[in-house]
Amino acid sequence: MMTEIKKLACLLLLLGALVAADDKTVERSADTNTVKTQVQNADDASDAAADKASKTKSGEKPDEDPNKGLVKLSPKEKIWVHPGKKWIVVDGRVCLREGQLEMFAVPYETKTHEAVVSIDCHSRFVHAALLAMGAKAGTPVRFRPKYTPAHGSVVDIFVLWKDEDGKQQIAAAQEWMRDERKKKTLEYPWVFGGSGFFKDEADENRYYADGGEMVCVANFAVAMLDLPIESDKANTALLYVANTEKIPPMDTPIRMVLVPRKGVVTKADTKDVPKRLAKDAPIVKELAKLTLPW
Repeated sequence: MMTEIKKLACLLLLLGALVAADDKTVERSADTNTVKTQVQNADDASDAAADKASKTKSGEKPDEDPNKGLVKLSPKEKIWVHPGKKWIVVDGRVCLREGQLEMFAVPYETKTHEAVVSIDCHSRFVHAALLAMGAKAGTPVRFRPKYTPAHGSVVDIFVLWKDEDGKQQIAAAQEWMRDERKKKTLEYPWVFGGSGFFKDEADENRYYADGGEMVCVANFAVAMLDLPIESDKANTALLYVANTEKIPPMDTPIRMVLVPRKGVVTKADTKDVPKRLAKDAPIVKELAKLTLPW
């Protein structure tokens, strides 16, 4: 499975370069050998193409519709990327509105009793998409010999949904949780620790975070995305609870967007803990242009 993720990440890098550069439909049936020969410089090409695409050419009308740039990655998994904007988009639904939390988002049919949203995609696909969009995987939290927080690329997360009147809404994921002690919404973004792999009974590699630890608010040594602070997972010390009044009704369809902060990567010894973006950050206005398909 580790090889599967690497191949997918390579393919996504190639797709990113081609889509951002040419804005054409790209066939995803390229054989592995072709991908390997073309992907060596795809990362640099993708960044250059994305920068180029973000600038309006002389006499050319800018394309303001971000929906046109989304590329679906799997016929079964509900995951897309926007190579030009470096967004990862996944669909899911609200699965919890009250109580203590260990995660914000989990893959469907996993730990839905401990997270606010369930996502119709396995964590390994999100991991690969983050890599392909330029995020750097660091290391999950470590508890011995001393506590070391998860580190890696900083990732901002937003949710879009339609209210009971059919009007589209957007919020930072942090708004759907609050610190039970401080009575405030979550103050931090997530970092891409990267989870890890284990061998199953058939001696096959498996990705830990496929079991539920997709986007965590309690520290887990197998978290794909975790908080950059100490947050105990013991039930007696869970810090965060569902912010019920902000969360739409159960089973409401949602679209979750992950946005890696370009060039912002925490280290194991980082002293300045990153903070969440302001509510009026420019990215919020950009993401509001995404059209929900339901």
